[in-house]
Amino acid sequence: MDRTPVLDHGWVQLEDWMGGDDAVIRGARICYQSEAQAPEADERLIRRLMRSEPKHNTVFEHAVFRFGVQCPLFVARQWMRHRICTFNERSLRYCLADRTYYTPTTLEGEPRQAYVAHMDASFDLYEHLVASGVRREQARGILGTAVYTQFVWTVNAWSLMNWLQKRLDKGAQWEHRQYALAILDMFVQTMPITGQAFKEYTLVR
Repeated sequence: MDRTPVLDHGWVQLEDWMGGDDAVIRGARICYQSEAQAPEADERLIRRLMRSEPKHNTVFEHAVFRFGVQCPLFVARQWMRHRICTFNERSLRYCLADRTYYTPTTLEGEPRQAYVAHMDASFDLYEHLVASGVRREQARGILGTAVYTQFVWTVNAWSLMNWLQKRLDKGAQWEHRQYALAILDMFVQTMPITGQAFKEYTLVR
C-alpha cells in the first residue's frame, strides 16, 4: 500500500475498496432493470445522479473504502464526529505511545522552542511513569492532542463525499483539510467518473 504523507509525520493510505463506479451503476439500474444502450450511458447516468436534487444518495452507498490514517489526536477527534462510518483506533491503554507529535510549521523562534520543549517534557514524564509501573491508560493522560494516533476508517462513497465536502471547505481546520485533499485524490483515482462528477457538481472549495 502506498502511503501519502500528510503534515510532518502523518499519512493516509487506501487499504482496500469495493465496487467503484460499477457499484453505483448496479445500484441505480436495478431499480428499472435497465441496461446501458451505449458505452457512455453509464457515465451520463452517474453524472445525472450526482447533479440531481434531491440527491440519490443510496446508489453511492454500495461503493466502500477502507483507509489507514496517522494523524494528530485533535484531527482524529474532529474526524470521528462523522458517525456514518466505522473506526478502530490504536489504543494507548494497550500500546505504548510513540514519541511522535505534530509541530505546526507556522511556529517559529521562541514559541516553537517552547512548544517542542513542552511536548518532549510530556513524553519524558509519560515514559518515566510507565517505567515506574503506572498503567498506560493512566499515564497517557499527560499527553497532548498533538500526539499522533492511528486508525482504520471504513466508509461508503456517499458518506465519504459528505466528509470531503465539509473538510475541504475553507472554514475547516487547515490540518484536517490536508487529509481531505489527500483522500480526494485517492477517491478520484478509484472512482474516476463519480469523483469527477462530485468535483464538478457538489464540491465547493
